[in-house]
Amino acid sequence: MATLISPPPEHDAELAARHAQTVICLSKLPPFHPAALKLLNIASDSGTAVDDFEGVFKTDPALTADLLLVANSPLFGTRASIASIRHAITHLGLDRVRSLASTITLSFFVRNQPRTAFVRHIWAHSVATATIAEILGHLYKTADLYTAGLVHDLGRLGLLLTIGQDYENWISAEVASIDESNAQECARFGMNHCEAASHVAGKWGFPEVLQKSMIGHHNPEIGPPGAPVPLVQLACRIAAAIGFPEVHQEPAEFPELPAKIRASEHLQVDRIRKRVDAQIAAFPR
Repeated sequence: MATLISPPPEHDAELAARHAQTVICLSKLPPFHPAALKLLNIASDSGTAVDDFEGVFKTDPALTADLLLVANSPLFGTRASIASIRHAITHLGLDRVRSLASTITLSFFVRNQPRTAFVRHIWAHSVATATIAEILGHLYKTADLYTAGLVHDLGRLGLLLTIGQDYENWISAEVASIDESNAQECARFGMNHCEAASHVAGKWGFPEVLQKSMIGHHNPEIGPPGAPVPLVQLACRIAAAIGFPEVHQEPAEFPELPAKIRASEHLQVDRIRKRVDAQIAAFPR
């Protein structure tokens, strides 16, 4: 076994200072949308979930308007117009409505950033991962994976919102792999986006399952293949392989799929890409 050589003290001090500065930056994040946060914390199997969802939307007319706009979009091919919160919830289902509310809320953060190539890039990767995670969730009968996939890279958004142009300039450079990007991120900012995610998730009060996806989506030892976080990891890798990478890197190979889902027609590349494109187009940007 190779002997690990500790970095010199001055390196430790410099890295610690960068880490501390990044923590300070992340502490200045604006709060997450309160209505959307309430929706994330309502259990779908609660006996009062539908009433609770409706009550949350009634407190936020703007979120309701965006929900109805998306619910009536070609994405869902709805024949009859959806004109009320209750109709949207009963027609689309609680998990779908929660996912839409989360996407609408995050799109607000994206829309309020300069529309640079990086912002469009990270938004596309997040929506692609969410869409693929939802497909995997159906195959494994695991609920709410769309939202877990959507927020998995919020550490990057947190760094962008708080550090700003310096982070965008750095992350826009091409790298050989995601591992190289993560290592460089640690060296430059004292932490990578997964550690940044722990600060973002804590500040925004996200449910534990979402926090795990945000913090552990590059950890190969996070759990068994069919568990939520490994499925989000797989969705992230598939997204990169079909043209929606998380960073500017050399083309990634399509990951080997578990035997249980390898033959699924829902995971054909052209079919996934078409679904992702439709999902991205459905939301205001």
